[in-house]
Amino acid sequence: MTDVVRQRAVLHVGSPKTGTTFLQQVLWSQRGLAERQGVRLPLDSFNDHYLASLDIRGLARPPHPARAQGMWARLVSDSERWPRTSVISHELFAAADATQAKRATSSFGPGTEVHVVLTARDLLRQLSAEWQEHIKHRSQVRFEEFVSSVRKESASRKGWFWLVQDYVGVLERWGAGLPSSQVHVVTVPPSGAPQTLLWERFAGLLGLDAASFDTSGSRTNTSLGLEQAELLRRVNAALGDRLPLPGPYPGIVKDVLAHRVMAARAGSPLRLTTADIEFAAEESRRLADGLAAAGVDVVGSLDDLLVDVDAAETDAAAEGYELPPDAELLEESVQVLADLLVDVAATAQRDRESVALGEAVRANPVETAARELAARHPSLRRAQRAVRRLRERR
Repeated sequence: MTDVVRQRAVLHVGSPKTGTTFLQQVLWSQRGLAERQGVRLPLDSFNDHYLASLDIRGLARPPHPARAQGMWARLVSDSERWPRTSVISHELFAAADATQAKRATSSFGPGTEVHVVLTARDLLRQLSAEWQEHIKHRSQVRFEEFVSSVRKESASRKGWFWLVQDYVGVLERWGAGLPSSQVHVVTVPPSGAPQTLLWERFAGLLGLDAASFDTSGSRTNTSLGLEQAELLRRVNAALGDRLPLPGPYPGIVKDVLAHRVMAARAGSPLRLTTADIEFAAEESRRLADGLAAAGVDVVGSLDDLLVDVDAAETDAAAEGYELPPDAELLEESVQVLADLLVDVAATAQRDRESVALGEAVRANPVETAARELAARHPSLRRAQRAVRRLRERR
């Protein structure tokens, strides 16, 4: 991107499971640093961008939050107050249809240059990642059933997977009417590449100094092993109508049980059959060719989207898809339950400490604030000890 125009709006529209969580966390956690380098995240939080994705897709209605209504317009308005580069980022924008995407890109005034960015990854990794994400959103579909449905829908490009993972289709919708130089694909590096490479590519596109940002505290969306994913699938079935989605399910099941407890446990990798590996490789090649033909700006290499079939087939499922034995799942469920209880206890302790701190602040706000600051800064702790010694001498 050049610096010819005064204002620039960068719409990072997906796709899901392509490192979007990692990139968003780096930006939001160091929002001030990004602003000092000319790049701003409009409005107040990542959740505002999520609500805007609901709004632009016509989903700003119950059971979704009422605050989503009009959020896209507020996001655009706040973006246009910033004279340089604004970044709007949420992976669910990828699900917008052509009319919705056109309305979004047309919302900006003539003084704003609109850019569309899509992060993209090979479909071999996307198949298992998308299935796991479905499981983390209450799905009860088995892995082999999920892959089979994706294959059946590949010709028509129907269904959720192809709506958001057909990178050519997503950019056709979002890039309509824009010069190809303002439509960008950032490829996710292959396995084994430096962990910061995706951030370096994305940051470079935005005009940020990638090395000045701390990426150590940001995470990708955590993966589950086969045993943990199958256990969560069965938990979803057992829940029935309890813990609905939208509702309490994400905060309790996805964030606590899946991300904090299950993802920390070792599990077996998800393995595709040889036929499904070859399918993923063929579709990945088709997408890479389609992006090349579209002439969009590529940050990275379209070769990153290709599947090394020989390497992948060495780890293929030998005789179709197999579930872990019930005895293994029973043992895993006991361990997960134990880890969950430890997590609940730790959360309860943090809650008690927060309540105690709140009561102390109400009773003696100045002294409590000084004590809390001292606990965080070694120099203040030393000063606090010196003052205490002086008082004791008196």
